[in-house]
Amino acid sequence: MSAGAAARGSATARRAEKADSAALSQTLARAFHDDPMTCHLLADEASRPEKLPRLFTLLFKLALPYGACDVTDGCEAATLWRPPGHWHMPLWQYLTNAGELLGVFGSGTLKVMQTMDVVEKLHPKEPHWYLQAIGTDPAKQGKGYGGLVMRHQLARIDESGQPAYLESSKTANIPIYQSFGFAVTGEIKIPSGPTLYPMWRKPYGEPG
Repeated sequence: MSAGAAARGSATARRAEKADSAALSQTLARAFHDDPMTCHLLADEASRPEKLPRLFTLLFKLALPYGACDVTDGCEAATLWRPPGHWHMPLWQYLTNAGELLGVFGSGTLKVMQTMDVVEKLHPKEPHWYLQAIGTDPAKQGKGYGGLVMRHQLARIDESGQPAYLESSKTANIPIYQSFGFAVTGEIKIPSGPTLYPMWRKPYGEPG
């Protein structure tokens, strides 16, 4: 039996709860430590391990009310999903959470907002589920946990007959997302930064 099969056989995925915040944020922080977009927005590698958990704590707090964030039972992997009509972070949320954003990005907060503006202008307008983040603890990668937590929400999306969308910041991850039915639809070039690859997943059963 493969390591991936062993992990899937002994682990389960479930809805994340408020009590999962610390473990989920640490898992995603470790998973995104070398992510091209993370490195662009938090260029100082030395401070990244301290700042990233705070960023994911904030993102989880904002996504939790929608009830679509998932974790494996040992928090080896986690996802942050936003439902149709709620992918956009409005200005009032930036203002309400300005203290936390400044605590993470400091003088780079404006750069972050400008970068997100570039990405959001190219975001699909058709109603869809948005995978804001998915990550597996590096020590647990390759053992099936990421696939387990991804399928947990995709099963519900398929039941609803709705599409899904994500942006891949690593070309190496594109084949993984393709295996779940996502297809690259173009490129998003961040000024002086990385290239993101928007990927769309058609509703279950819709012809390719």
